[in-house]
Amino acid sequence: MTRALITILLLAGAVVSGASSAPQKQPPKAKSAAAVKAQENYSITCQVCHGPAGKGVMPGSDLTSGTWKHGGTIPAIVKTISEGVPGTAMLPAKDRFTKAEILELAKLVRSFDKKPAGRKPPVKK
Repeated sequence: MTRALITILLLAGAVVSGASSAPQKQPPKAKSAAAVKAQENYSITCQVCHGPAGKGVMPGSDLTSGTWKHGGTIPAIVKTISEGVPGTAMLPAKDRFTKAEILELAKLVRSFDKKPAGRKPPVKK
């Protein structure tokens, strides 16, 4: 009986140790403080027009469509956020947020569109 019990325990130990060496699924990466702040700034300032997931609530405010009137690269988005868009509800944010906050906000905004950055809209004929 003792020999059988020892064998069972050894086998169980081998199974457990083998299972622990299997690749473990990594937990989701925690957001940086800057990314959390960007989400907060977006929720307070941008979400009213662009929606919680960037889909937009009015014409021209969809950040997921792949069409970027003022450029879809991070530098172009930084410029748009900083300077705003005259004649629209998009007011300049350069006096409201720091340069670092605007950069993080631009990264968040860009992440809503899963298409490659810098993609130009089709030319109308």
